[in-house]
Amino acid sequence: MFLGLAALCVAVTQLGCGGGSHVKLVSYKDPYFPEKYFVDLSTCAYRLEPDGRIHAVGRAVQEDDQGTTSQHLCIRIFWQPKPGKTPADRTTTDALLRYVIATDTGVAVYTGTGFAYPTKSPDGGLRIALESGRLRLQSRSGDLDDLFGNTQITGHLAARNDPATAATLIREAELRAAR
Repeated sequence: MFLGLAALCVAVTQLGCGGGSHVKLVSYKDPYFPEKYFVDLSTCAYRLEPDGRIHAVGRAVQEDDQGTTSQHLCIRIFWQPKPGKTPADRTTTDALLRYVIATDTGVAVYTGTGFAYPTKSPDGGLRIALESGRLRLQSRSGDLDDLFGNTQITGHLAARNDPATAATLIREAELRAAR
């Protein structure tokens, strides 16, 4: 099933990212030869939690003759930086990250932290710049191996304010991770 993920990443690279939602994963599974993967997230939504935190989620799905591969990126922003007031430090984190890769035969779940900077977009959504994110394998099951090892993640999400879709995507990611 790794071929399905590789094909998804290659197809996304060829299509380009445009102005939508996309992430770049740099795998350090082999620290001497880092590999880069680019993924477009076709569906992105966010919701505000009662305590004011932002929970954004993006999903990419590919179906081919080998089966279905889905990838979910969940970002939970627990505090928001204030431009000109929050000290800038390259190790600052304000978000918890969860990246779920699910195929028909297995699941790999990566978790970590990163710096996410949300800004309002003219259409009422959020544009989230994800910087300096780090992921590590949390769990895996089935026939899906550790694809990335320690991984750096960066990118942008253009998420619409749609609490129902965000909740559905979060629930979908959690159900896939629990397989």
